[in-house]
Amino acid sequence: MDINFSDFNWAAVVVSVIAGQIISTVWFVALFGEPWAKEYGASSKQQHTKEVPPYTYAVGALCTFVLVLSIAALQQRLGVDSAGEALELALFIAVGFSIATGLPGQAFLRRWRVAALAYGSQAAMIVAVSLILGLWR
Repeated sequence: MDINFSDFNWAAVVVSVIAGQIISTVWFVALFGEPWAKEYGASSKQQHTKEVPPYTYAVGALCTFVLVLSIAALQQRLGVDSAGEALELALFIAVGFSIATGLPGQAFLRRWRVAALAYGSQAAMIVAVSLILGLWR
């Protein structure tokens, strides 16, 4: 498989990484901060935020960057060139890879709310990233 990184729209990659980080922050702070914190045993999202090691944010940003590059490479290889194709690919990735590989671990732990919160965030990020990359070619 030949991936040509020089053909990537690097402005779209940067915007996608930023969008992914914003989606993650809004999801886990503004929308679902309290439920997320409680699932991890904290009394509040403020307590949970204090307990999260600072390097965790760097790991999240790096993973978002890898996700964006992976989606860009798939879109390039598959010739995605419309919003519909970008959305179709995003749903395929979200359900076929992200949820399908992550959910079993949460199911064994019986952590259904964690799964819903985590995979909801991932699906939202994958859809947004795929649409940005697909539309900004």
